[in-house]
Amino acid sequence: MSRSRTEVYREAHAKWAAGQYGEAEHIMRALWEGSDGLRALHEMLFVAYVLRDEGKPVSELRLLLDLLESFQNDQNAVLLADAWSMAGAALRLLGESRLALDAFLQATDIEPNAAQKLVECSNAIFTANAIEGITSEEMQELYAGYRALLAKREIAPLAPVRYAHDALRIGYLSADLRDHPVAAFVQSLFRGYDRTRFSIYAYSLAKREDVVTERLRAGGAIWRSMQGETHERIAAQIRADEIDVLVDLAGHTAGNALPVFAYRPAPVMISGIGYMGSTGLLETRGFLSDVHCAPDAQSPYFVEPLLRLPHSHFCYAPYSKFPTPGEPPCQSHGYVTFGCFNQFAKVTDAMLANWAQILAILPDAHLVLKHKLLGMEEGRDYARKRLMRLGLPFDRVELRGYTSDYLTEYHDIDIALDTSPYTGGLTTCEALYMGVPVVTLAGAYHGARFGASLLENVGLGELVAGDAGEYIALAVHFAHEWELLRLLRQSIRPQMECSPLMDGTGYVRTVEEIYEMLV
Repeated sequence: MSRSRTEVYREAHAKWAAGQYGEAEHIMRALWEGSDGLRALHEMLFVAYVLRDEGKPVSELRLLLDLLESFQNDQNAVLLADAWSMAGAALRLLGESRLALDAFLQATDIEPNAAQKLVECSNAIFTANAIEGITSEEMQELYAGYRALLAKREIAPLAPVRYAHDALRIGYLSADLRDHPVAAFVQSLFRGYDRTRFSIYAYSLAKREDVVTERLRAGGAIWRSMQGETHERIAAQIRADEIDVLVDLAGHTAGNALPVFAYRPAPVMISGIGYMGSTGLLETRGFLSDVHCAPDAQSPYFVEPLLRLPHSHFCYAPYSKFPTPGEPPCQSHGYVTFGCFNQFAKVTDAMLANWAQILAILPDAHLVLKHKLLGMEEGRDYARKRLMRLGLPFDRVELRGYTSDYLTEYHDIDIALDTSPYTGGLTTCEALYMGVPVVTLAGAYHGARFGASLLENVGLGELVAGDAGEYIALAVHFAHEWELLRLLRQSIRPQMECSPLMDGTGYVRTVEEIYEMLV
């Protein structure tokens, strides 16, 4: 007896939910072959979701582009916007940031839901940070687009207010108060604040809370779990709590609540730590930066002023146990191994060309690249073709996927190579803490100078390059200094622990002075 389409669809969904991706894909492909119109659009999009979860980004992207070509005149804007957004995410994962930006902007344009439009615009802004040579004019145009979308929602700001609290009330707004890179940089703010002068409130948007959440909560913050609440409801809670300074820790990253700022729930609102760029919102009074990331207090890449700390604008505090640094592998291998564990979306063609030159100058050197994309068969194939097109000798390049014990793999790396313009943050800190020196290229604006700030604060400014030529020269120079690499292996971790980058007490006092100055 033949089954109905609904029964077949339910079976495919059950297979998908159970992680039986191949079977779910097979069922849905057979179903859509006899479909047309809206039904076919639904079923093709379903298969794209299965391919995404199956770790087949190239097949997913190919299907999405076919779908968008076939249904470009379709009136179902919700499904087409979803397809464009998925295409943007797949392109970003593959390191095609410019194409990803275009896809997210397409999703923004046709998405009918006002709240989701803002999400897609945030996706576009976030993606733009990884584009080589992105101009300040392009970024400002994206910010203006975000503000225009927000203005269409006709949000009525809450009435201006000033409080006279004995202890200033600081509110932190984030979806990342959990096992996430942001948590490694905010622990000191949650645990080391001056309780005689400040009260701390956390507005957590995390979909799930974990042991890291509990560690942050144990610092004494008044905790508001706001996941799933509307922006209006979050703003109302912030106003009810009489927050003096609201600190956004997400910027345009996933799960952000930047539209809350449009309600002006606190007299002072700033951003920083969890994102490398401007909020683009005129309501933002400042962005936490430092003298290394921001040579000047104003930047054409930002809407808000840069609040420049004298050392580091964030404080690194590992929340997991690290392996002991070993000996540099060059001593046993007889050659130097470079490595980059940054997200592959950050790896531009220009940076790949730099790495190709480094390996050409050092004919025995090897390069290890590690990211979840490279653990997918399609991801490896795509990356391999891209690397070979840009001249990297693939017989000396190793691609590795994600592993939970990835920190031990720094034992295989002599020198880490940072990306640009979207540099490493937590990845750089982890490499350094494992005794691996990191060569970075300092860009022209805050987000492109993260790596430079980290190294300057640790006392390793000699690893910071001012241009591509110097970046290549530094990598080659340190590749010949095997004894120095051995000494650095043992000295970087204690050097970090005594540096401003890990001085929790000094960092918190400096940030607290910023809060008091703003109020």
